Amino acid sequence: MRYKIILITEFSKPWNNGWYYKSGFEKNGHTVIPLDPEAYKNPADKIFETTKEIRPDFILHTKDELPAAAFHELRQLTRVIMWYPDPVIPDWLPRYVSASDVFLTMSEGLIPEFKKYNPHIFWLTQGFEPSSFEIREITHKDEQLYSSEVTFVGNLGSKTQYLKRRDALEGVINAGLQLKWWGPKIPRKISTIPLLVGKLGRAYGGKFVWGEEYAKIARLSKVFLAFDSMPHIRKSMSARMYTAVGCGAFYLCQHVAGIEEVLEPGKEIVTFQLQEEMKDLARYYLGKDELRRKIADAGRRRIMNEHTYETRMRQLTDIVKDFL
Repeated sequence: MRYKIILITEFSKPWNNGWYYKSGFEKNGHTVIPLDPEAYKNPADKIFETTKEIRPDFILHTKDELPAAAFHELRQLTRVIMWYPDPVIPDWLPRYVSASDVFLTMSEGLIPEFKKYNPHIFWLTQGFEPSSFEIREITHKDEQLYSSEVTFVGNLGSKTQYLKRRDALEGVINAGLQLKWWGPKIPRKISTIPLLVGKLGRAYGGKFVWGEEYAKIARLSKVFLAFDSMPHIRKSMSARMYTAVGCGAFYLCQHVAGIEEVLEPGKEIVTFQLQEEMKDLARYYLGKDELRRKIADAGRRRIMNEHTYETRMRQLTDIVKDFL
């Protein structure tokens, strides 16, 4: 079955997940009409107009792009599917759960909570879009710029979960390991001066990275270190895991409940519970080049076989087909 789908999400940046979803649907033969609400003065009018004109099989959206009441109204014209890509439940989200024909969460552990608002709740984890992370060549300059013993790619802003990351990364440096991290720049404020001029600030790679640059960093780093914001929530792994491992990283991450059902620790990734264990594992694997490559290669094969967005969108349509 081939579907016509209106995809409502962000498309303003080439790294927005909307592009990955669109590619995954199209590789399965579906027709996708992308609509970024930020691109229109009256996004609700545009979406209703397009829905009436196209008569899609369903609408897929990801966040609060329109008022929840608008999605209730759209259900009179087609089916509305929401795939929420975050383990954090903001105050506004329950209204959108209720306004969906089907609600998909990337956090399996949150299904009981979401079922308070809608019986049609399913787990659908994120994935990897290989075409967005192709490496054409790795030059000597790339090796000098992107190589590191330990790499972190992500946000080190002032939110609580990010402050914990700062503490862990400072622990890596204090343990005598070479760290380089990449991500959004930390704002220059009085409160951030100690961070900016300290060891962690000096370990900053200088920019946010995505695409081929991200893939080169993943490939050239000896240990790609990662932290999920809600590791206690079952199977709430972020898209970072699929992207980094899909790019060929040796992935050392905080253990997320249920992660072993997706990638096997010790064989496809390596996980830790506590900071001391994280540092001990990093030291151990830094001295095991062949073993790191073996684990990274096994993880990448698993991602390419089971966790691309082509596969994920096939799973999505298998879930929603009974509601169309």
